[in-house]
Amino acid sequence: MRLAIFILFSLISQGIFGQSRIFKNQEFFFTVGARELGVEKFSPNEHLDFLNYVDTYPEYADFIVLKLGYKFDFLTKMTADIKLVMMDDIIPDNYDVSVHYFIRPWLGVGVGSMLNKNWITYFEEYHIQTFPEYYMSDNNVRQFTTYDLGFYLAPAIKLFDNEIIKLQITCDLGISSFMKEEASFYYKKKLSNERLYDHYETKIDFQPYIQPKIDVRLKAFKIKEATIGLLLNSNYYYSKRSMNYFRTIQTWTAENGITKQVKPSKHKYSRVEFNMGMFLRW
Repeated sequence: MRLAIFILFSLISQGIFGQSRIFKNQEFFFTVGARELGVEKFSPNEHLDFLNYVDTYPEYADFIVLKLGYKFDFLTKMTADIKLVMMDDIIPDNYDVSVHYFIRPWLGVGVGSMLNKNWITYFEEYHIQTFPEYYMSDNNVRQFTTYDLGFYLAPAIKLFDNEIIKLQITCDLGISSFMKEEASFYYKKKLSNERLYDHYETKIDFQPYIQPKIDVRLKAFKIKEATIGLLLNSNYYYSKRSMNYFRTIQTWTAENGITKQVKPSKHKYSRVEFNMGMFLRW
């Protein structure tokens, strides 16, 4: 994670302070927006389904999104777009980085990578309902942050590209996976000395997604060689996702452990985002 952030800052600094003959049409931008997450929820069954507990409270998820970005052209037909993304915790641990090659002035194809985080919370409720004959030795709320790492291809079309307005539509076609996380539960059976240890370890499993994006830049005014303007963008992410894991249950002693791999049903998983802000181009 720290390496990814270091690389992003290095690219930005090299672009800002690099020679102008290498980087053209450099642009720094800042946006503020909102993100709404929609995850299909299923009824509890034999196995814990972590995606039933994505941002459980509130049941809807509206998040503030802050983005710092740096964009530039290089070589002849290449464009790089680097975004550091922060949620309301103001930690720059999300990103979206892409490079596009424009076959025609209006048509391009690109590759990229993204990283988004999700909060899995209150999933101890499943165990309270599933094991009523046991009580948990640790009654703390169970939660963890899981990062969703993706890689994508992205065809792009420029509908307008002039001094006043720039409008570009892209469509990310990619695969992504939740990173590994672990969670453990300790139980004691009521009116008995029997103990139970329940351990979960999620596994990496890349699954396909689609994410159309629209980006609009409007010129406000110009000061010498610098252009300042308004930036609007929006995107919609859709996939069918599951968080697969290994589960180990140990009863009474560690020697009695049983491990099984669990693959919950896939959920409809969507995310809508809208952002607006300012850009400075030189």
